Amino acid sequence: MSESSNFKSELKTGAERFLARTMVHALNEGWRSADDFLRHFKPNDLMLGLEKATDLRAKILVQAAGVHERIAKKKSTSSAAEDLRIALDEGVTTSKAIMELLPADDRVRYLDRTKIWAFITEDQFWVPNSSSSGERAVDRMTFLLETSLSESLISLQDLADGVSFETISTRLPLKELQRVVRYALDAGRNKTPLTEQNLLEVVPLKSLVGHIPLEHIYKRVIVAKVAQPAAFVAGGTPNEDAWPEDEGGGEDKGKARGEKKAEAKKVEEKKAAEPKREEPPAADREPKSEGSPDLVDEAELMEVEMASVRPPAEEEARRKVIDRLTTIERLPPRHSELSTPILLSIESMYADLLAASTDEAREMCIRDSFPNESHLTMALLALIELLDPSIDVKDPVIRDADADSLIKVVLFEERRRYEQAHPSARPPGSPTPPGGTRRSAPPPLPEKRAR
Repeated sequence: MSESSNFKSELKTGAERFLARTMVHALNEGWRSADDFLRHFKPNDLMLGLEKATDLRAKILVQAAGVHERIAKKKSTSSAAEDLRIALDEGVTTSKAIMELLPADDRVRYLDRTKIWAFITEDQFWVPNSSSSGERAVDRMTFLLETSLSESLISLQDLADGVSFETISTRLPLKELQRVVRYALDAGRNKTPLTEQNLLEVVPLKSLVGHIPLEHIYKRVIVAKVAQPAAFVAGGTPNEDAWPEDEGGGEDKGKARGEKKAEAKKVEEKKAAEPKREEPPAADREPKSEGSPDLVDEAELMEVEMASVRPPAEEEARRKVIDRLTTIERLPPRHSELSTPILLSIESMYADLLAASTDEAREMCIRDSFPNESHLTMALLALIELLDPSIDVKDPVIRDADADSLIKVVLFEERRRYEQAHPSARPPGSPTPPGGTRRSAPPPLPEKRAR
């Protein structure tokens, strides 16, 4: 990337500078790439974010997409996004070239900060047994803490409270603890308290980080004391990154939690790899004997199985989001097959969808609610199955459709439901609720429907 390793942000607030510095560090150190950034910020996201920065947007269109300078400033958002998308598809420009035209401070200044944070932390380097673990992961966590301290987002007391003295005392090796005790005794003779600053003089920050589970530091300090207060986590909605858990049980408990998460991941991978079992014809099924208890639904069995390997905090968040989606009648029928982050994204999507006044805004709302295309597609198929059960989501026409087409189906079905519930609000001859963009026909999907 073009940013120097000595990058210095000129943004006004500490939170903004922290985000810019962290993003540059992740790119310079190879944790993240320009291609990763363009996955999170597609051309439409970039052009929409830069609507108020007309000169900067025009510069990108001119130099990256070859648009004439006099025309670039007059381009609509959708037209500008299309030009940039075509330039990328045809190899006229690259993700790296686009990012070099968009300085780090301007990314933070104009783009969605929750999506920037999602881009920076997507690789989850703090997770035990992840491909990012090791000395470099310790260096990266140390950088996050030092940057948070230097930008005054946290104090040394915040750091110590987040990690907790209990965790420090159970995690530090004996030699390190002996050094701390000797220092504390010497300081006591001089009537000097052992402060957090003094502790870090005895045990340097990087050394301390190297002895504490990175997952514990990330959740208890980076998320709880930096990301959430700075609104880097969307809407304050609980998610996987915002469930601080006490270490109480020390090393054994932390190890068990890591093994449990690894086991859950294996279960999900095994489930995805197994072929779907076809339901036998009704005539071939064994009838239930009278008086026998009802057979347990396969989806319920799957939910019970997955619940047994989820962390308690995730299980609690999952239960709450299922209750909330049930209340608004938007819980997918096979929600047991969806991960907790996908369910939380669906809830977040509906929180904003009703406030959007145009189809373009609704489409953007749907896309912005999901961190990647895979989560988006899975959620849309699940919602289509709920909104119109006559659509066979296993049909290749639906299953393999692109995200744009699936979004159109969901919006069409939501519009249809709105008009059924508010017949008086529907203008004669128009299928669109007030404030929406008129469409005279449903979207081009599905071509086949289950009868």
